[in-house]
Amino acid sequence: MKRLNIYAMLAIMALSACTTNDNNRIQGTWELVSGNLHMENDTLALFGKNPSGSLILTENMRFNVILNDMDVPAFHTEDRSQGNCEELRAAVTGSLALYGTYTVDGNGDFESQHVIGSTFPNWNGLDRDNGQLSLERKGNLLVENLPLENGGVVVIEWRKIKD
Repeated sequence: MKRLNIYAMLAIMALSACTTNDNNRIQGTWELVSGNLHMENDTLALFGKNPSGSLILTENMRFNVILNDMDVPAFHTEDRSQGNCEELRAAVTGSLALYGTYTVDGNGDFESQHVIGSTFPNWNGLDRDNGQLSLERKGNLLVENLPLENGGVVVIEWRKIKD
């Protein structure tokens, strides 16, 4: 019986080691500073002149991202399913949300991401490693770089919210 308890404790400890990382440099709650698409000769503010958003990276290796343009006009109705084409287009292009899991390397730096769900359905189930998406901690900033197939790069800057 004691041997069984020891094995159970070892299994729990091993499972905990797989789902958390004590050396996680990116964990925490972050607020959006900027979100831009950089092309060869141009920069586009992806979420308008008044962007807002949050990134939450939990200690149990889950993440949530919400990005939106605060200047998207309100719908003419309180029922979002009744928005007209222009309102719906503005809402879709002016916002993005996704959630999933992430990993960090032995130094506590971003290693990979698995998107469980997103308001952009093409990203549902998407896996990205640090060759396809990078997050770099620079003091109280976290800088996200997402290179695109067309040669552009999405750069999103987050500021750490004090815990």
